[in-house]
Amino acid sequence: MTWPVFPLDTWFYHSHGSYSFEAKCEMVSDLGYDGICFTLWSEQSWADVPRFGTVQSQYGIDVLGVYAAVTGPDDEKGRAQVLELLRTVEGASNLELAVLGSPAASQHSDPAGDAAVLDMLEEFASVAGPRGMTISLYPHADCWLQTTEDAVRLVKQLDNPAVRVVFSGFHWFAVDGRDPQGTIELAAPYLASANLCGSRRGPNPLGMPATIEPIDSGQLDNFYLMGLLKKHGYAGPLGLQGYSIGGDPYPKLKHSIQVVRNMQRRLEDHPGWADLRLDPSPGASGADW
Repeated sequence: MTWPVFPLDTWFYHSHGSYSFEAKCEMVSDLGYDGICFTLWSEQSWADVPRFGTVQSQYGIDVLGVYAAVTGPDDEKGRAQVLELLRTVEGASNLELAVLGSPAASQHSDPAGDAAVLDMLEEFASVAGPRGMTISLYPHADCWLQTTEDAVRLVKQLDNPAVRVVFSGFHWFAVDGRDPQGTIELAAPYLASANLCGSRRGPNPLGMPATIEPIDSGQLDNFYLMGLLKKHGYAGPLGLQGYSIGGDPYPKLKHSIQVVRNMQRRLEDHPGWADLRLDPSPGASGADW
């Protein structure tokens, strides 16, 4: 199974600034990716939305995701922006949505926050569904909707085919990192998108318990995660997370697509290689890998 592969445009941001819309698309196309995911987290990035409809014809790649966040169901400005995006965007059909908080919740993942968020998602879905769009809930570490289980809980309650789930390897690893088999099995029927990166545990500039690194760096075994996605029938696009990696993105993205294609070939030729025994190294916990 050869998944369409795309980078999140987080690769193109660093402390000195960000690459232009044109440069992002040209590099991604030149490197042989199938598409790109745009992140909407600044006025400049929101200003690029009307250009999404030209990406396929101009650069030969698809907009395989658009990432946005709302502070919560009481975030009136954020809700209005998302609704306008769903009503008007062209050239993109999958909104990856992070929900950072909910007013009734007392802590992250608290189901007391569900009702207000479900009302908001129902409003979004009423616009997205008729346009053939999908809203994919994006679990994000240190936010209310922070686990894959949170996203699945909401999707099952809403029971609307326009609302699905993203599996983010980094955010799963950073929050918990345990039971990858069970987590992906739980999410598989609802997955619309998945993204991966290399990661290792320990102090880092992100202020998170884990790093974001190129896909073949760190402790996280992404060949195994890809094997689990394949085993459970995932057939959607595969994203590569690049937030905070920095530096010149071109050679890193070139290396990353080569690594992913190699992993996909190995999974096709030797699917049994991704079947791990429950036999971790002595003294290592499941979260440490």
